[in-house]
Amino acid sequence: MSKCLICCGILQKELEQIFNESFADNNNVSARVYLEPALHVDLDKLYSILEDTLANLSRKNKKLVLVYGANCHPEMEVLARHFGASTIPARNCIEMLLGEEIIKVNQEAKTFYLTPGWLENWKNIFINGLGWDSIDARQNFAVYNRILLLDTGVTPLAEEKILEFFDYTQIPVETRRIGLQNLRKLILSTLV
Repeated sequence: MSKCLICCGILQKELEQIFNESFADNNNVSARVYLEPALHVDLDKLYSILEDTLANLSRKNKKLVLVYGANCHPEMEVLARHFGASTIPARNCIEMLLGEEIIKVNQEAKTFYLTPGWLENWKNIFINGLGWDSIDARQNFAVYNRILLLDTGVTPLAEEKILEFFDYTQIPVETRRIGLQNLRKLILSTLV
């Protein structure tokens, strides 16, 4: 049975890179469906769109794989089980990228994590989705010592976007180069 991945658009470029590198020949994945990034800011909307997508794709006799973290919605695992979908064994996209390395990084400082996809979509997430102006942002981000931008190497990081996010939060932004090894490993083990 062919597989269909339902993925958060926040990791679309990273996932496409993995598929281009690791699954060029035959991966038994017939489709990858990317849902709008930032749906998790409205849990009802995320649930509704996931439920509709899973229901529609399950009628097509495909093995479904949710590429979302268990913490992206409180009922993610229940929803997956209802439609017989597999899930990625991670709580969120940051854990998908860092794996166990997140424990060490968390010990360095109180950190808010940012991916290239988050950087690209931060206005939709924080301003449009959560309705935060710069004062709200500064209050909510004040608990962090730093913002750590995980550079996956897939998308060039625009300095002006990083500075714009810093201006919005007033929290120092550090960039750390990481690879796609952990995400690749999770995808490969889930597709077996």
